[in-house]
Amino acid sequence: MQNNNISGLIIGQNTIYLDKVASTNDYLRELLSNFKPLAEGTAILAEDQFQGKGQRGSTWTSEAGKNLTTSILLKPHFISIEQQFALSATIAIAIVKWLRNKTNQPVHVKWPNDIYIGTKKIAGILIENKLKGSKIDASIIGIGLNINQLNFGDATTMTSLACITGKQDYIIKTLAIELFNQIQQEYLHLYTQGYQTQLDRYNDFLFWKGQEKQFLVSGVKKTGIIQGVEIDGKLQVSFDSNTQKFDIKEITHLIT
Repeated sequence: MQNNNISGLIIGQNTIYLDKVASTNDYLRELLSNFKPLAEGTAILAEDQFQGKGQRGSTWTSEAGKNLTTSILLKPHFISIEQQFALSATIAIAIVKWLRNKTNQPVHVKWPNDIYIGTKKIAGILIENKLKGSKIDASIIGIGLNINQLNFGDATTMTSLACITGKQDYIIKTLAIELFNQIQQEYLHLYTQGYQTQLDRYNDFLFWKGQEKQFLVSGVKKTGIIQGVEIDGKLQVSFDSNTQKFDIKEITHLIT
C-alpha cells in the first residue's frame, strides 16, 4: 500500500447540482477530460438523468425528480488494476448497509453491481476507471438508486425506497448526503483494511450465495450454487460439484 493519505477526504463536500443531464458519469468524465482540477470526492447530483448507463452498454431508466442519480470522483491510487473489483465491492457494501439501515430489510448485492431487496432491484452501480501504468488514476462511481418512483411500467423486478417503506416524500439531497457519508466510511475502510477484507464482506452480502438456484449459461438452464466472487471479479458457481468461473454477461440469474 502506498503512503497516500486520504483521511481528510469528504465525499460530496464539492457537489455539482444539475437539473437535467444525459449521464452523470459522462458529465464528470467530460470535466476531467477538459483538465478541470477536481478534488477527490467531487460529486455530480442530477435531478433528471435521461440517458443513464448500466454495465456493458445497458441502460438505467429513471423518472425525473424521483430518484438519486449521482457520480463521484475517487482516486484510489492505493489499489492496483488487479484489485479494482475491491472498489466496486466497497461501493456495493456502502449502499447495502445504508439501505438496510433505512428499510430494516435483507438487502443483497446481485453480482456484479446490482442491489436487491428481496427479488427486486433497487439500485445499480457503474464504475469507470482511468488507468495510469499499473494503478488506477481516477474512478468515476456512477450510482442509480430508486427513491420516490412508484411506477416502473413493464419492469416487474424493480422497486424503490418508497415502495418498500410506504413513504413517498423523501428529500433526495438529504439522502445523498447520508449515502456519501456511508461511502466515505467504506472507502476509508478499503484504504486501511485492504482489498481482501472488503471482498470478504461483499461475499457476505452476495445474493443467492450458497443456495441452489436456476441460471442461464450459454442458452441452457442449469441448477447451480453460488460459491462467491474472487478479486478478479468473476462469479464462482458450482454445477454438480464442478465449480466454474464466469465474467459479466456469461451467466444470468433466473429470478422468478
